[in-house]
Amino acid sequence: MTVIYLIHPSGILEGPVELPIVPGLGTQLPFNALELNKVLPPARVGHTWCVVNGVPEELADLRGEVYDTTTGEPSQFTQLGDLPEGLTDIPRPTPTHRWQAGAWAQDASSLHAAKTADINGQCEGAITTGFWSSALGARHLYSSQLDDQLNLMGVIVSGLDSPYACRDEQGVKAFRPHTQAQVRRVWDEFTLFKLQLLQRANNLKQQLDLALAVGDCDAMAAVTWSDSQS
Repeated sequence: MTVIYLIHPSGILEGPVELPIVPGLGTQLPFNALELNKVLPPARVGHTWCVVNGVPEELADLRGEVYDTTTGEPSQFTQLGDLPEGLTDIPRPTPTHRWQAGAWAQDASSLHAAKTADINGQCEGAITTGFWSSALGARHLYSSQLDDQLNLMGVIVSGLDSPYACRDEQGVKAFRPHTQAQVRRVWDEFTLFKLQLLQRANNLKQQLDLALAVGDCDAMAAVTWSDSQS
């Protein structure tokens, strides 16, 4: 007894199938039929039965999204069989992973560079999101973008009393009168605020340097700006 499989345009075998009997003609094999002596065993996981040179062969079926082992960029793989060199079906976990010995591995230098850049960015963001000063007696929030820093310095250089914008604790922004001494105190408190953030960033980057020196990626991954905040 024979069994019939149908050959999909991709080469994959579908079946076995039962073909209808045509009266007066019997069973008619379509052009894409393959007649075998026995049923094929189930294909292994991740594999499928195909026809190669007219003979059934079990091939890897990795069709779908695959990833470049150099860049990690995804693409679509449409062929049957093993992936060519330079492709994997395993997504890159993070941009700091590199393909090594057939697997993604955390790259210490890349992780160090990425974490350092993140800390620098977080520090700059903290510096420029505003600071509190008690120069007017009650606490007020002052803007600290680069333009704000330059404006504040300009008022100090003028040596004059001046209205200066700030928000009270209810969030109301207004140009409130400042004496020259009060403006200088605002600047001094900003300088201290900024210095503390820079010192915090420097401490974190020293931790990264120490972890890089011994190749400890887990220790580097654990260094974060938010966790360091008191």
